[in-house]
Amino acid sequence: MQTPNQEPHGRTDPRCTWRIADDRRLPALEPFADDVRRYDPVVLRERLWDTDDRALAAEGVELLRSDTGWSVDRGDGPVPVAPDLDGGDDPDADRVPRDAVEIFLRGRALRVVRVRDTVTTLVELRGRDGRLRAEVADVRVDEGDPDTAMLRSARWWALSDDGHHGTVARAAERALADAAEPGGDDPGDHHGPAASRPRLEPLRRSGTSKRPRRGTAAAALREVLRSLRADLVAVDPRVRADEHESVHDLRKVLRRLRSVLAAYRGALDRGATETLRAELAETARVAGVARDAEVLRDRLLRTAARAPEGYVDAATLDRIGAHLAESRNAAAGDLRRALRSAAWFSALDHLDDLIERAPAGPHADDDASTFAARRMGRERARVAKTLEHRIEGLDELHEVRKAARRLRYALQAAGDGPDLGKRRLGLLKRVQESLGEVLDAAHATAAYRELAELAARGGADTFGYGALATTEHAAVERGWDRARKVLARLRA
Repeated sequence: MQTPNQEPHGRTDPRCTWRIADDRRLPALEPFADDVRRYDPVVLRERLWDTDDRALAAEGVELLRSDTGWSVDRGDGPVPVAPDLDGGDDPDADRVPRDAVEIFLRGRALRVVRVRDTVTTLVELRGRDGRLRAEVADVRVDEGDPDTAMLRSARWWALSDDGHHGTVARAAERALADAAEPGGDDPGDHHGPAASRPRLEPLRRSGTSKRPRRGTAAAALREVLRSLRADLVAVDPRVRADEHESVHDLRKVLRRLRSVLAAYRGALDRGATETLRAELAETARVAGVARDAEVLRDRLLRTAARAPEGYVDAATLDRIGAHLAESRNAAAGDLRRALRSAAWFSALDHLDDLIERAPAGPHADDDASTFAARRMGRERARVAKTLEHRIEGLDELHEVRKAARRLRYALQAAGDGPDLGKRRLGLLKRVQESLGEVLDAAHATAAYRELAELAARGGADTFGYGALATTEHAAVERGWDRARKVLARLRA
């Protein structure tokens, strides 16, 4: 709502809005300010894109195209979106940025489903010194279906101020409230904090499936899955945009999903949960390759800094860095392609179906706390089994880490309730981190040795590669010492 003549820091987001009737007129604001400036209406035309079955509208999400470009509105106002990386599988992907909402589209075609015109008229209220004290926006939104003559309209007044809530803003607020609510008999009026951009209500679909009874194992697991789905919805577009740490965050969500589905087997139909676990495992495998490449790239400089001075020259470091960056980018591209695959879309469909229908398992009606306590006993026994013998190899270490991680995620998913051993969550996290450092260093050692072999075949000097591999091998040995200590505590 800022005009070219307005100081950029002159106001805050609207603190008050009023939904008003179309025939309502703004009150006279001249008595409340020394300088009242009215601007010509500004018209913004947007086209809303969606699938034929309104997949985005059902999620409360809008994909918009205007003269200023593409944006996505998830309920907090439109956010510009960049073109899809790689161009996707759609030859028109540079025109329609699908990646920001592909987790909802899942390969379905997009088309214009609504045309929206937003007409905004601004009125500035300034003090004697010329400073902006308050700003009033009169906003009208008209939406129409391009295939029919149906039209929906809405109108708002919004008041912003300079952040100090001075007398000008307070007087304008009282005048607007009186004009918006004459006699208080208009059911469309509302007054209070709101987002900076008015938005018509999204399409909501009512579910027809019978929900599990509150307090049961099925209901508890369903709520955990709903929360993890929200995490997945948030991280999926970040991975597609190749944002920092997005691959790591995706792996964590996938691991949590697979862990709780396994740990709480029996609360929901096992056939449905195991099918979903298998589908998620395939995506997790591709994400794991991408994350391993990312970790190796990111720890290169740290490894070089720990190597003896002068052992890794700049040219060798640049050559290895370029190779690792190329490998990481290729792996990230493979992951983005996996997120555009029918297998990933099928997993998302199955997750949604599991949450919507909550198909009952043999323990669906068990008390949630009792069921969780029983399942945690099994998970602790699973961890104990991996610790029965002396841990010597990396494969054994990996199995312990997986079991401890699954127990940790299952405990976190259990929520509030009887003592399930959550006092050991900190120890389980340290186990996961300590064992993970050993495995990362071992992976780096093997990678540098492999790179040295490739360099040797090309006639390059491999001394620097060997120094990096030796440095990482020393990190493995140090990591084993720390790992044995935390494993001893885990056995206790």
